[in-house]
Parts: sequence; structure tokens; C-alpha cells
Amino acid sequence: MSEHKSKETKAIRESWDSRAGTYDGYYLAFRGAVENYLDWELLKKYLPQNRDAKVLDAAGGTGRMAIPLAKMGYSVTLCDISPRMLDVAKQKLLRENLLDRVTVVECDVRRLPFDDDTFDFVLCWDGGAEAEKELTRVTRKHGRISIYLVNKWASAVDRFYGDPLSALAILESSPSYIEEDGARHRVVGPEEVRGMSVIEGIRVIDTYGVCSWMDVLGIPKEVQESRDWDETLFNQTAEMLLKLSREPSVRGMSTHLVLYGEKV
Repeated sequence: MSEHKSKETKAIRESWDSRAGTYDGYYLAFRGAVENYLDWELLKKYLPQNRDAKVLDAAGGTGRMAIPLAKMGYSVTLCDISPRMLDVAKQKLLRENLLDRVTVVECDVRRLPFDDDTFDFVLCWDGGAEAEKELTRVTRKHGRISIYLVNKWASAVDRFYGDPLSALAILESSPSYIEEDGARHRVVGPEEVRGMSVIEGIRVIDTYGVCSWMDVLGIPKEVQESRDWDETLFNQTAEMLLKLSREPSVRGMSTHLVLYGEKV
């Protein structure tokens, strides 16, 4: 590994280590709880029907997805670059009596320590552009894969006032990349995902627009950050975000695009 890559890996690890103690708290508040609900509603129809299937939750942090997947009966491997995030995950697995259902591996998702064609379903909602080939490599033929992609349009809009030249460069370059959470991420628009094989070896099944709509809906910050919310508002917000995630005319302004595909 080059000195640059080594420093980059260390920076990413330290960044996520620093969040380990507070990460789960985000999903206890209204905003995070709605996002978690949305993630599951979109994910569940793509999961393997065979509950003995092998699932990789890559860059899975504290086990937000791995633990429910294990409860559903899947054989789950949880990997992450942050030992402190994984320590939190192990504590949760111990409390849930699930340590025997989840294999926990500390690793960089850009260099996965698994054989080719190991997993029936691979989930990675972080990890950066350099992880894409590795995630595809460890997915079995005809297996499913889900990856978050950074939306180029929203990324450019967010950066415009502070750095208009950088924002315009994102829109004018193909492929385009940004630095986020210490890692290099490819940024793509919804039309690029539909019109090409964004990830080599993956047939795109569908994409959804996720994140960033709470403020647009006018939901006050104090409600978004509250851990005590009105259930009717929660249900209505979740329904609205699900509809927006599937709507092509607004999908382009979401912060991230979640891709679902099949290895060919």
C-alpha cells in the first residue's frame, strides 16, 4: 500500500472511530428513524428469498442493517474499517444473542478479504468509488448488490456558493469525483445510472433517490431532532419520502442514489 493510501485509510478509520459512540443516536431521532424506515422499505423486496443466503453488510458500522438481517435468518458478515464501530456492533449482537449469526470482520471495503463469488447479496451504503470492483468481485453470479452513489446534481448545488468552479466542474466532467468522509466517491446523475453500466459487471435493476427531503418538506429542525414524535406525522413523512424516492422528476435532487443491481 502506498504512503498516500495508508494515510487516507488511517484518516477514514479515525473519522469513523470518533463517531462510534454517537452514531446510533441519529437513528433514535425522527429524521434518522424515518430514513431507517425508508431504507428497509426499499431494501426488503430485493433480499434473497432463501433465508440461508449469505449476506455481506460492507461498511456496516454498528450493525444497523446486519442485526435485523440476522434476525431474519440470513447468514450475515458485517465488515467495517472502524474497530470502534465494530465494538459497538459486537455489544449489540451480544445483547441480542446473535453473535453466532453474524461474522464480524475489520477491513477496508476497498480490499475485501473474501474469495470471489462468496455472497448472495452485498449491501454497501458507504465505502467510496474504489470499493465498487471489490463489492462486485465477492458477489456471486446472479447475486444482488446494493450501493449508495453520490448524486452529482445535489452535490454541485451544495458546493456552488462556497466554490462555484468546483461545483461546475462536477457537472461538466465525466466521470466526476468528490471527497467525502475522507474517501473518494464517484458522483453520478440518475440518467447516467439508467443509461449505462455504472458498475462493471452489474445489471442495474433500479435506483431510488434518498436523503435531503426533510427540509424541503418544511419539517422543523426541532421535530427532525426529536426522539418523541407524533406517529401520524411519522407515517405521513415516510409515505411522502417513499413516493419521492421513486419519482423521476424529483429524484435528481436527492443527496444520494441507492442502486439495486444483479451481477451478470
